[in-house]
Amino acid sequence: MSTEHERGSSANGLPVDAVARATRDAQRDGIFAGLSSGLVSAILGSKLFRLNRNATILCGAVTGIISGYQFTQGFLAANLARLEQEKARLDKAAAEQDPARSS
Repeated sequence: MSTEHERGSSANGLPVDAVARATRDAQRDGIFAGLSSGLVSAILGSKLFRLNRNATILCGAVTGIISGYQFTQGFLAANLARLEQEKARLDKAAAEQDPARSS
């Protein structure tokens, strides 16, 4: 019995390397989104809410971590959906070129 990695494709039929690239891209984008939101949160916490230094640092760190995770999940879902659409388009084009393969 072969595992998912031995077959060279993921459970939804996408190539493992494409899924890995989509995951890395989502993580990179999520890190930038988390850093940005953490910075904005710290600035707002210190200026608008007049939080002390430690509370501002905590506010920025927690906000950055949580929003970074959420953005990463959203970017990953979007990247995987785009890969699935591309695979479906390629499968459809291949089926139109070779009708015998589609049966």
